[in-house]
Amino acid sequence: MSAHASTAPPPASPTVPASHTSWHPSASSSPSATSAPAPTATSTPAAASTSAAAPSATPTASASPTAAGSDAVQQVLALINQARATHGLPAYTISAGLTSSAQAHNQVMAAGCGLSHQCPNESGLGARESAAGVQWTSAGENIGDGGPVGTGAQDIAAEAVALTQDMLNEQPPNDGHRQNILSASFTHVGIAVHRDAGGTVWMSQDFSN
Repeated sequence: MSAHASTAPPPASPTVPASHTSWHPSASSSPSATSAPAPTATSTPAAASTSAAAPSATPTASASPTAAGSDAVQQVLALINQARATHGLPAYTISAGLTSSAQAHNQVMAAGCGLSHQCPNESGLGARESAAGVQWTSAGENIGDGGPVGTGAQDIAAEAVALTQDMLNEQPPNDGHRQNILSASFTHVGIAVHRDAGGTVWMSQDFSN
């Protein structure tokens, strides 16, 4: 498993990506983090975020975690919000638009693009969130993949939770995912978890304020 992330203040022009840091833990369900410059094949996750200006700061209407997805989504959201509470931060609210953006990106990555925040012929993060109806002034994204795992819901959830825990275990200065999860400016999140036919679990976490 692995992950990468990035954050930056909103620039004056739309959808200008920030630089991002990356790390790649082992391929197991409870990986240990090790540094690497680029993702490898099937069992390497990744994550990142960008910030940009957009027409409005108003978040999209939210949906319940159950409506947003599977047991994996609910368990990842619970872990994220538990960590936020420990740091005195309010819980993220699931956004239907961000969830739609994350789900679409998972499908593109799993279809052959691999771990990337922008696949060929795909819009950048800011444009993707806007197209999903999200109004934002800053946006972020964590992405990852791991496995292979079985088809059981708990196997898939365990992989997604393990990846998220690895993000939370990051240490400065290589802690971009952790900063996204524990952001004091983001207020909404969309989480999508997808297992492909080969058993690889893909996860996207999209954020906005």
